[in-house]
Amino acid sequence: MPELKPVLKKTISSPSWKAKLSGFSDKFSAFSRLFKSKHYASADDLFFAIEDLPSMGKEYWFLYFCAPHTDSQVILTLGRSSEPVKVNETELPDENPAQGSVNCAAVCWMHSGRKRVLFDSTAQVRVESGRGKKSILASNGKNRMRVNGKYPHYDVLLESNGKELFKAHIFLSKKDMPYEMIHLLKNPVVPRFGAAMINYYFDFKGHLLGTAIASKRDCAHSRSGANLEPLSGKAYLQKVVAVLPLAPWNWARLQFESGAALDFFKPKPLGEGIDMQFACNDHFEFNGKRIPLRGLKLQQFLDGEKTRFMLTSKDLFISMETYSLQPFVMRQKTVFRYDEYLVKVTDFAFRSEGRLFTLADVGQGRGIVEDASGYLL
Repeated sequence: MPELKPVLKKTISSPSWKAKLSGFSDKFSAFSRLFKSKHYASADDLFFAIEDLPSMGKEYWFLYFCAPHTDSQVILTLGRSSEPVKVNETELPDENPAQGSVNCAAVCWMHSGRKRVLFDSTAQVRVESGRGKKSILASNGKNRMRVNGKYPHYDVLLESNGKELFKAHIFLSKKDMPYEMIHLLKNPVVPRFGAAMINYYFDFKGHLLGTAIASKRDCAHSRSGANLEPLSGKAYLQKVVAVLPLAPWNWARLQFESGAALDFFKPKPLGEGIDMQFACNDHFEFNGKRIPLRGLKLQQFLDGEKTRFMLTSKDLFISMETYSLQPFVMRQKTVFRYDEYLVKVTDFAFRSEGRLFTLADVGQGRGIVEDASGYLL
């Protein structure tokens, strides 16, 4: 259709299109810097960093604390995108770091006797370093979160209105893998797509604002005078930098009193109804040994806090009941829903190399199940 040619020529040559093309060029240059030439010399270099994100770029921090012998769990998340996005009721503009700080959506919540959403809002995030340690600080005025330290020791503090709500010291486990780094920068998954991820596996000891104080002797006191209950268990810290659309997935991480753990991840890029096979690092970890898991299937029954999950394979059966739920809704031109379920293991049986593991072997189990649906470009 020849009549379209002059229109197309005029549109491309217009100042607005030139500006957009220049912007795309800058974004792709940023992609090249991040996903083709950047190297992280250590795990801390990835975790304690704010990136200059290219188009479709995303980064987030996820800190998860689980005390498997109780119902107490704490989840701290910070995240942002290179394009404007709305997370729950928090609207984030597109921006890149200015003088080491950037705005992120921050959702911090916990369960200790009951669910508390500590904050769900915009937070200014900045990275600092000094005296051989690095820090991530997030604040929005009345709420503040800080992660400070150097591998393999870190301290975490969460406070609101001057009141300490949660504090923990994180350190290496004697048995578990310390961390794993997934590095897809040199050879992206597909052209202009890629990701880098660090997963830390630690123990922690700390204190949490609770509902049932055991005794004054066991309690710490915050600056405001509020009592904090002692808490210990497993800490899982994650930082992800990615140039990828968000697509559906399921993830489960279960911790047991004995120190055993189970990790399951199922990406569903084409939706729930299409079964695709992926080479995932699903495993059961017991006494420092990782046993690969194959052919896992996650089933979900009922809704909300009544949700029940079953994770099964030829040699595994786990049933879980939900006792708390935090939903996330992310909106750009599309909608992405992400739900975090806190679960208690009610039944467990796993057969490996002629041995049968049950709850009598691994102890009480608690954990998290993530259910993500929709797409975020």
